[in-house]
Amino acid sequence: MKLKYWLMIAFLIVMLLPVAAGWALISLYNYHSDQRSVAEYIELSGRLAPIEQRLSDPGLYRLQSSDAYASLSGLASDQVNVDLYLPSGIRVYTSGGDALSAGAYTVRGSELYRNLYDMQIRHRTFTLKKPVWEKGKLIGIYEITMLRREWLEGISIRTTWVIGFAGVFFILLYGTVIWLLSRKLFRPMRHLMDRMHAFARGEIPMDDAPAARRDEMGMLLEQFDAMQDKVRQTQTEVEKEQKEKELMVASLSHDLKTPLMSISAYAEALSVGTPLEPSERRDYRDVLFGNVNRMKHMIGELEMYTALGSSELEMAMVEVEGEEFFDMLLGSYGGLVEHGQIDVKTVVRTDRLYWLHPEQLMRLTDNLINNALRHTSTNGVVGLGVIASDQQLPEWIISTLVLELDNFRTGSTLILVQNEGPAIPEEQLNRIFEPYVQHQNQEEKAYAGSSGLGLSIAKRIAIKHGGEMRMWSAEGLGTLAACRLPEM
Repeated sequence: MKLKYWLMIAFLIVMLLPVAAGWALISLYNYHSDQRSVAEYIELSGRLAPIEQRLSDPGLYRLQSSDAYASLSGLASDQVNVDLYLPSGIRVYTSGGDALSAGAYTVRGSELYRNLYDMQIRHRTFTLKKPVWEKGKLIGIYEITMLRREWLEGISIRTTWVIGFAGVFFILLYGTVIWLLSRKLFRPMRHLMDRMHAFARGEIPMDDAPAARRDEMGMLLEQFDAMQDKVRQTQTEVEKEQKEKELMVASLSHDLKTPLMSISAYAEALSVGTPLEPSERRDYRDVLFGNVNRMKHMIGELEMYTALGSSELEMAMVEVEGEEFFDMLLGSYGGLVEHGQIDVKTVVRTDRLYWLHPEQLMRLTDNLINNALRHTSTNGVVGLGVIASDQQLPEWIISTLVLELDNFRTGSTLILVQNEGPAIPEEQLNRIFEPYVQHQNQEEKAYAGSSGLGLSIAKRIAIKHGGEMRMWSAEGLGTLAACRLPEM
């Protein structure tokens, strides 16, 4: 239940419960009072009978001296009061005063004749009022008032019970509200604050999250956890990028030292006036320009890798017809066969349209093919292929990879580059697309490669096109690089 609805219902219940409890208490009090009144009425009926008999004497209902009422003095007490009235409303006798004070008091007729024969039960007294007749003529009215002694004596006990009940009810209601608020609001807020403090201190949160909630606090906890995971993921990515930058700077510095030292040595030889043959001077210049071009290539690769990693880079995509474009692209590598040492097999099986950047896709293919050539054994085979999602894979594909490739290319076209050569170890294969991570050629005991960014750039180009890139390697069979390209 949503927290706002829960709070609205809780506040309504808190407001209604005291009303309901008060109503129940009043009902219980009235029930007890009625039951007690009935018992007292039955008890008083026996006590009233002789008093009523004495008060039915017609001789009492006339104006006369107080001596005439001396016989009634035994009826009155501190718990019983008797009043006698004439039909005109004049009070001729009251047990609470003398005859003079009695005759001076008059009651209105509407008040006098009200509730005749009806026992009136009040909080402190019982009152009974009856007429007296003589020969069919109304001659007077008597009124008997009796104090409810036992009832009054129990007031203090009942008051104590009522106050006690009210106190217990308040404590239970307050405790229940606090418990519910703690369960629905305070505990989740405390849990959230603990997680916030742990996050601020850089601590990894313990797996002590409460059960999933469907209210606002549950949503807030989920949003905070999602934000926390996102921040930590971003921090991890930033740290990873920082390490990559440090590695790139260190690797680039190391790679630039060799051409710089060569340039320095040859430049010094040319500048000191050492006697050189014209052919030697040409060789020196060729070496200088070659190293300069090599450094320019390294820096250009670094610039391209950095640009492809920027979210602000927008490549101008165009729509191309797949078969024509890839025939032209792969056809340009037909001259790779050098002195019969490498056999290139090319397959293009697609009739789809693609949304891509031609120059960047050419760079991707160049990087994959150059990498494959560097690791291809003499007289080996390099396979190049572009296969649409509904076309059969080439025959030269490593047979153990067919099923995995079919799953990888679902709904996409594959750009395939496969070579025959030494397998890449698993630990290197997992990091092969990281910058400056190159496969070590075990035969030459050296790292084969150029700038170390070729595969990293190729993967970033694939991602910019909405695709993905993977690499497989099998001992004795070779290595396969596959780029997945979305189809239109």
